[in-house]
Amino acid sequence: MDAHEDYVWPRATSELILLPVTGLECVGERLLAGEGPDVLVYTLDFGGHLRMMKRVQNLLGHYLIHGFRVRPEPSRELDSEVMVAAFGSKGLRIVKISWGQGRFRELWRSGLWNMSDWIWDARWLEGNIALALGHNSVVLYDPVVGCSLQDVPCTDRCTLSSACLIGDTWKELTVVAGAVSNQLLVWYPAAALKDDKPVAPDRRVSGHVGVIFSMSYLESKGLLATASEDRSVRIWKVGDLRVPGGRVQNIGHCFGHSARVWQVKLLENYLISAGEDCVCLVWSHEGEILQAFRGHQGRGIRALAAHERQAWVITGGDDSGIRLWHLVGRGHPGSGVFALSFKSHSRPGVLKAVTLAGSWRVLAVTDTGALYLYDLEVKCWEQLLEDMRFQSYCLLEAAPGPEGFGLCALANGEGRVKVVPINTPTAAVDLTLFPGKVHSLSWALRGYEELLLLASGPGGVVACLEVSAAPSGKAIFVKERCRYLLPPSKQRWHTCSAFLPPGDFLVCGDRRGSVLLYPSRPELLKDLGVVSKVGAITSAPGAGSGEGEPSLAEWGPVSTLPSLHGKQGVTSVTCHGGYVYTTGRDGSYYQLFVRGGQLQPVLRQKPCRGMNWVAGVRMVADGSMVILGFHANEFVVWSPRSHEKLHIINCGGGHRSWAFSDTEAAMAFAYLKDGDVMLYRALGGCTRPHVILRESLHGREITCVKRVGSISLGPESGVPSFLQPDHPEPGEPVEPGSEGPGLIDIVITCSEDTTVCVLALPTATGSAHALTAVCNHISSVRAVAVWGVGTPGGPQDPQPGLTAHVVSAGGRAEMHCFTIMVTPDPSPPSRLACHVMHLSSHRLDEYWDRQRHRHRMVKVDPETRYMSLAVCELDRPGLGPLVAAACSDGAVRLFLLQDSGRRLQLLAETFHHKRCVLKVHAFTHEAPNQRRRLFLCSAATDGSLAFWDLTTMLDQGSPALEAAVDPGLPCQLGSPCLTVQAHSCGVNSLHTLPTREGHLVASGSEDGSLHVFVLAVEMPELEEAVGAAELLPQLQVLEEYSIPCAHAAHVTGLKILSPSLMVSASIDQRLTFWRLGHGEPTFMNSTVYHVADVADMDCWPVSPEFGHRCALGGQGLEVYNWYD
Repeated sequence: MDAHEDYVWPRATSELILLPVTGLECVGERLLAGEGPDVLVYTLDFGGHLRMMKRVQNLLGHYLIHGFRVRPEPSRELDSEVMVAAFGSKGLRIVKISWGQGRFRELWRSGLWNMSDWIWDARWLEGNIALALGHNSVVLYDPVVGCSLQDVPCTDRCTLSSACLIGDTWKELTVVAGAVSNQLLVWYPAAALKDDKPVAPDRRVSGHVGVIFSMSYLESKGLLATASEDRSVRIWKVGDLRVPGGRVQNIGHCFGHSARVWQVKLLENYLISAGEDCVCLVWSHEGEILQAFRGHQGRGIRALAAHERQAWVITGGDDSGIRLWHLVGRGHPGSGVFALSFKSHSRPGVLKAVTLAGSWRVLAVTDTGALYLYDLEVKCWEQLLEDMRFQSYCLLEAAPGPEGFGLCALANGEGRVKVVPINTPTAAVDLTLFPGKVHSLSWALRGYEELLLLASGPGGVVACLEVSAAPSGKAIFVKERCRYLLPPSKQRWHTCSAFLPPGDFLVCGDRRGSVLLYPSRPELLKDLGVVSKVGAITSAPGAGSGEGEPSLAEWGPVSTLPSLHGKQGVTSVTCHGGYVYTTGRDGSYYQLFVRGGQLQPVLRQKPCRGMNWVAGVRMVADGSMVILGFHANEFVVWSPRSHEKLHIINCGGGHRSWAFSDTEAAMAFAYLKDGDVMLYRALGGCTRPHVILRESLHGREITCVKRVGSISLGPESGVPSFLQPDHPEPGEPVEPGSEGPGLIDIVITCSEDTTVCVLALPTATGSAHALTAVCNHISSVRAVAVWGVGTPGGPQDPQPGLTAHVVSAGGRAEMHCFTIMVTPDPSPPSRLACHVMHLSSHRLDEYWDRQRHRHRMVKVDPETRYMSLAVCELDRPGLGPLVAAACSDGAVRLFLLQDSGRRLQLLAETFHHKRCVLKVHAFTHEAPNQRRRLFLCSAATDGSLAFWDLTTMLDQGSPALEAAVDPGLPCQLGSPCLTVQAHSCGVNSLHTLPTREGHLVASGSEDGSLHVFVLAVEMPELEEAVGAAELLPQLQVLEEYSIPCAHAAHVTGLKILSPSLMVSASIDQRLTFWRLGHGEPTFMNSTVYHVADVADMDCWPVSPEFGHRCALGGQGLEVYNWYD
């Protein structure tokens, strides 16, 4: 037997695809979605929701599915079995499927028919199928035999950008073709006198000034809609297109999209369009926009479907997401914005402040000191009280709580606070707290047990009032519990407060932007052991000892995060799930937690672009979070999960009195405008009644894929299941690994959309779950590196889960370090929860701003990009790992991570390559009786590889590390140990593997070539080094091989799996295996994958029964597996 026959394996098979959704079709109560060559089948369950039923893999071979056409069956219902034609590019396949009784079965499948041209549309005609091809011709095809019956071209053989077939028989078949000349050509294939004779167009319709991408015909009303590159949608009155010679009239020219319009669909009462701006618009037939669906991210919505009976619109985007939206009539129930008609002769004065007590009661106060109540059920204004002491300056805040919980507080400029029960205003309680102005009021509620009112006075003093109700409920008691003292600042008052569960602490935000932690009861300080810490900054006598009246003591904060939200102040504090969430007018929101009585920041996030005033966060029923804020002059409720604006209210901005309330029954937003109270109210709370059938991955190309580790879930945890596999029939083979334990790989991806995503990839179900996304970067993220993988409890007390340190870097010379912790959690569908803690960040611009003599130096290019990262873990105690970065300005930079990643310091740099550095890779050399040495390999656009000895560089007094000229600048690396000219152009992939001879080094280039060589590391003998300053290693190339045409395009992924096996990936969409160890690398086999523009690849072994897995990232994500 020949030696090559031993290496028939490995042969890779596709396990998971996350690609742009390019085809959607509603079939009865089912939905078909095309993703690459795969088909996703969704079915309507008993609760009226769509759920995934089946994934049919590789239905269209190496073609991408662009559409489905269901064969009409008048005698049978589509809910039992259907015949479906799936087409895309030049491929066509017919499949007969049965999905009765909730089970999917594939009854029959035709061969994959390859057409001579691009297929734009397909239509069933009496058992055969007609195809509209890319150069304005129509083919009548027999799907059973697989042969062409008729092929009729048009006389105008131009290239088409879209086509639509109309009619049920060959005689009445009508072709509406969108030509590159921006015209619509209407012609009839049956008019050909004999086969292959061209047919002249019957009509030419002009109007668009761009290419026509989509069209839809509504036979019942004789309407035709077209979507174009000119960002418009046109509606044409065409009558019955099956009758030649008809008149075409343009009755609507609709502009609403900000980019090219990809898809259009006509319904009986609506027109649906979707485009490159990721917006799906619902129009009336008269051209009025009725609804706008926003939520997809990236480069647009590619597929569109509608279910008229259910009033559904389904969209599929470039972000791999599938979403279901409700049309008008079954959409979001809300009454919109309306005025409450406060102006009246019986109500003198001008409104000064407004607030909400629940979602159906509005409170307002005027400059005459009158407090009014508006009940939405009664729909009239009622005066509760009038106090002239509150006429010139008045603050108004309603207490939080459920519907009907009626308390509000008023404060004036003379230090007076009035607590008013809304149901019995005569029982109001007055207190004089300060000799001067009350700057702010806020409430803090702990369940239904404790209610506090905080009032800020002069000098940064905050009075804490305890409010309780009498047993009869007709009276209230207000008692001053203690006083707090804010840190010194120009604007010294608090802005918000909340109880930290279980209730021992209060978290407050102030106008300075700081977040403060105070004890809720001063007597708890002795138990918590922080008396001395707080007493050191108290200003009143007896504060440290706790003696005397509590109101005389001014307690300082236990913990402070100064100026966390900048100079504009903190707007809200929310405690949920063991974390503290704060928002501010700096356009960001923070996630914090309290450990040992100290506040520690975990993560900083930003909402949608342009929301510079974040007003608060709310937790909704499904466990997700929504962000409240102001976007220019609009109040916006934004969902980080679905990336959409759930509510938009044009209120004029946040610089006026406003209030927000959200309950399970309704959401309400009240504000003052034109001397009146305006109210926006929407039933159902903050959420929107739409369904995310599949979560989005990334809106732009994936630039890096890195596997972190794996988690094994036992049977008690349940295997995460996004796609439930069908149980095999008796006698059917069971795939290896599918019967094993719940092994889940954790993978990190980064993208051009500035996000870093943590994914869970179960081995048993072939699905993917997005656990969390980190959005700290201001530009594209190009590279990710991982180190320190372990368990949550550490080596001493290991617990289920996974922890790791992650460094991400990309555009604008920005680098972030954070930790992730993945733990089992039975509540989400993935059965996993991911917690992220941000540790540190670094930007070259910030480093430049700290230079004292920067006017004498040339500024570092602000557009420098980090192209690649490599972590170099040192073996020296107390010294953190090094992070090597390949930079676009020609430098290789070394960063030192200290204090477990909380300090990121630029240590050294070199401009040896003098051109863009594309890749860096770190490896270690270990030999018997020798010191462990750390090496770094860098590769640039000229095809050269440079090797650096980092161990020698880090030694004290080593000449390899030259001291900087200026103390503020990094050190300079010396010359590399070895330079190899491996390629003639840029190196896009690089990997090494230790062997007995030394190290096996492989690289891939932009010209499609591979370069493999053996690198030997030789240390001089001790006898030879007598009297020398140090022992320097000698690098030498032993064997060197080059494969000039390994791929037809850039080699962007490369991995040496073993001394005898290597795998490479390229933009030519080939995953290729190479045999090593017997001279020149030899080709073994190759697999075609479906991810375009692959930028990175990572491979890892899973288990002996499951083999290896490989993740490819580009314009999507694809996971392969193979068995050795």
